Amino acid sequence: MQRRRFLARVGGAAALGATGLLAASRSDDDEVSAAAAADNETSSYTLLSGTRYATKVFVRTADPASPTALVVGGMHGDEESGYRAAGDVAQWPLRSGTLVAIPRANRVAIRNDRREGAHGDLNRAFPTGERPTTKLARAIWSVVERHDPDVVLDLHSSVGIYRLHADSVGQVLWPTDDGKAATYADRTAAHLNDAVVPWSMPYHDYRVGGRLTGGSPMLVHKVAGDLDRPGYIVETTDFLLDEGTQVRWTRRAAADLLARHGVEPAGGKR
Repeated sequence: MQRRRFLARVGGAAALGATGLLAASRSDDDEVSAAAAADNETSSYTLLSGTRYATKVFVRTADPASPTALVVGGMHGDEESGYRAAGDVAQWPLRSGTLVAIPRANRVAIRNDRREGAHGDLNRAFPTGERPTTKLARAIWSVVERHDPDVVLDLHSSVGIYRLHADSVGQVLWPTDDGKAATYADRTAAHLNDAVVPWSMPYHDYRVGGRLTGGSPMLVHKVAGDLDRPGYIVETTDFLLDEGTQVRWTRRAAADLLARHGVEPAGGKR
C-alpha cells in the first residue's frame, strides 16, 4: 500500500505505534553506514587554490570498477538548500560507486548571498562545443574531464510553485536527453511524490521538465551536448518550506537518482 494512502486511512496513531520499528531501522542504517564508511576511500583537492574562487572537491570511492557520479551545488550563491544538500551528499558513505562532489561551486556568490558571482551567472558559462567562458567554469569542467562521470547532478533551489506563481519552475527534475535519464527522472519524481512530499501538499509534487539537449550554456546542458551522458538539474522550492525541509527533500532526490545510476549511498534514506 502506498504511503499516502496508508497515512490517509490510519492517521497518526499507526505512525506512533511504529516508533520502535523506526528506531530499530535507523540503528541498522547507522551500522551499515559505519561499515561502509570504513571501506570507502576518501580524498579531496582544491580548485583555484590561493584565489577568492578556491573551492573543495571531495571524492569518495566504494568500488572503482562501478559508476562515478558528480554532484554540484552552489552554482548560484543565493540557493542555500542546494549547496547545503550537496555538502551533505559529499559526506555520505557509499555501498557502491564513486562520488565526486563540488558542494560550493561559486564561493564568491555564496559569500555575497547573490545568484551571480564576480563574472555573472556561473551557470551560463558552459557553452556546448566550446571552452567554458570563465576561469571558474573551466576549473569546474576540468573536474568533469578528470573524473569522467557517468552521471552529473546539479542541485538548485527555486521560488514559488509552477503555474501558480509567475516565472516559477517549482519542484522539478530536468533530465538530459539520454533515454535512461528521462526514465529515471520519471521514477524518482514518482518516488518523491509518494514517499517524501506530504499528501496534503499536492502543489509541491515534483514534476519532470523538458529534456536538456545542450541548447543552453548550462553545466548539465554541456554534459548532454558534449558528452551525451545522463545528467539532472534538481530544483526544490522554498515556498512554504523551511530550509531544513528543502535540504532534506533535495538530498532524497539526489540519493534516489544516484542509486538508480549505481552510486548507492549506504544506510538507506538520506
